[in-house]
Amino acid sequence: MKKILVYTLILIPIIGFSQNWTIPNIDWQGKTETENNYFDLLKLRDRNSLIIKISYSSYWTKGQNSEFIVYQNDGKIKRFIVYQPGSTELKTKIRRKRIGKKEYRYYWNHLNEVIQGKKYVIDKSKLNITSKSNGDGMSTVISVSDRINYSFWMCQGKNYLAYGSYSPLSFIESEFPGWKERQKLVELMNGFEKLTEKH
Repeated sequence: MKKILVYTLILIPIIGFSQNWTIPNIDWQGKTETENNYFDLLKLRDRNSLIIKISYSSYWTKGQNSEFIVYQNDGKIKRFIVYQPGSTELKTKIRRKRIGKKEYRYYWNHLNEVIQGKKYVIDKSKLNITSKSNGDGMSTVISVSDRINYSFWMCQGKNYLAYGSYSPLSFIESEFPGWKERQKLVELMNGFEKLTEKH
């Protein structure tokens, strides 16, 4: 009986770390004619990796700050912090962030939760509504300036889905039309950001 327990304790960690992770099936929004340029930007060898891009930009940043999470078909995860300036005279800055093998499972578990829970399915037509009818022939318009653009991309090969919303928090706070879809986008982006902060 003691020998069986010893073998069991030894096998559990081995099985836990050698799990075979696979990229889940995704309901894509569209397909490009050419392969996305993120493979070359990040110098990825696996041309069928799943790439997630979380970006923020504003007038003040004078460019786009992005975080990339790359799910490879061999089960490995890669992370990059990228700054793409608005001016062609300035160079793009790319920093690789190391992730330990023990952390991979957290990334795969989160991805599967997002895909299986359809948390990535958002009505993009409602992400940038800025006016609403008052019912009396008049309408209310919200004008926001100098705020942040939120952007989320998910792509694999030529398949992609993309969401963008300008200053979503301003419209969520006032429960303006489309605020629930904006909330979904913010939660989707925050979920991946919290993941990278912890692991």
